[in-house]
Amino acid sequence: MADKKTKKVAKKKWEFPVGIAEISQDEADAELSGFIKKLEERFKDIPEDEIIRGAEKIKGFVKGDINWAELFSFTPEMLFQMADFGFTQFKVGRYSDAERVFKVLTVLDWKNPYYHSVMGSILHRQKRYGEAIAEYSQAIDLDDKDIVSYTNRGEIFMQHGLMEEARSDLEKAVGLDPEEKDIFAGRARKLLKQLLILGKESGGK
Repeated sequence: MADKKTKKVAKKKWEFPVGIAEISQDEADAELSGFIKKLEERFKDIPEDEIIRGAEKIKGFVKGDINWAELFSFTPEMLFQMADFGFTQFKVGRYSDAERVFKVLTVLDWKNPYYHSVMGSILHRQKRYGEAIAEYSQAIDLDDKDIVSYTNRGEIFMQHGLMEEARSDLEKAVGLDPEEKDIFAGRARKLLKQLLILGKESGGK
């Protein structure tokens, strides 16, 4: 019976709910209209040259030349302090507080793989596996040498019976650590051994 269960698990499909709620076009239009009215009210007394500078920044943002942090003049030091605070919350188990911080950071500087990787870990600890995979995947897209994200994503795949996906991620993590010094790559090696044992048990009988 155990072998049959193992075989069934290995055939599972990748189905993780990410949890993004959709809104209607009317709701989106209403949100935009309200946002524009607030902007007009807020900037009615701003000098024209400042508005022009702001418009140039927005143009650069739309083109992808600058990120949210640069758009709103967040310095690297400010972002570092936010990340440090958020990671401290994560380490002490205050996952909701850590999530709030890193959710902001992934918006302010969406091209920073570290923010996405930590966000993935925060969601992972909360067992929100689909969202965690999305963040780990984003981190890997931005940095294909991210051992932490490969290992953690591989572990989630393994836990859910997606053995081929798990093996691929874990092997990549191990391959990025030829000197065997990285802690996360070490965990990937242990998980690969477990994966090998599971494969032998399911295929040998």
